Amino acid sequence: MKLYLFSHLPFEVPDPIALIESYCIQSDFYENYDLVPLEERKVEDANKIGARINKKLLPRCKNVVETTRDLKIFRYNLDEFLDDLDDDKRNDYLKDYNEKAIRRLLKIKGLGLSKATKVFHTIYPRIIPIIDNPLSKVYHKEVNGSWMAGEPEIFVDYYDNLKADDNRASLNTIAVRIAKRTEPNKSENFRHSLVVLPASEKTGRCQV
Repeated sequence: MKLYLFSHLPFEVPDPIALIESYCIQSDFYENYDLVPLEERKVEDANKIGARINKKLLPRCKNVVETTRDLKIFRYNLDEFLDDLDDDKRNDYLKDYNEKAIRRLLKIKGLGLSKATKVFHTIYPRIIPIIDNPLSKVYHKEVNGSWMAGEPEIFVDYYDNLKADDNRASLNTIAVRIAKRTEPNKSENFRHSLVVLPASEKTGRCQV
């Protein structure tokens, strides 16, 4: 299956279903993280997906999460965010999220963009993707050489990439196939986990 990063960097995933199933079988991320109900997830659960945030920093991370719960982006799931908002409104929400949430976490010494997005992905997995270090490097090298962590353009381009017809059709196809092969109570988590599939494939890892 052909997918794209940032709308114009193509890559092939020969068998995405097998890749995801392999992840679920082999990775304790799935058992210890993905199966935790959303309403029970805590900021420290970000460490279960490799954030490695020092325990001393967790209270400051929690404060940022608690004081940004009213950001408008968090009211949406992925489909609603892509379908119900025009580009200007969606980009305004992304810039607001970047300014009021991400940049506040980046001010904490020891936290980079990867860890910051893992924190918010843990709490809001149906709308917030993980922007890991390999993806940031690809974006800076191949898409926007002037971009730096803490600037919103990577988020705007990331969601534009998900809106692209070819990408979205492929991801929806994967989601439908997975839903047919999983228990009903698990398929919804899988559906929204695919928000990070393109980034993960580029790094050779399956982040769910």
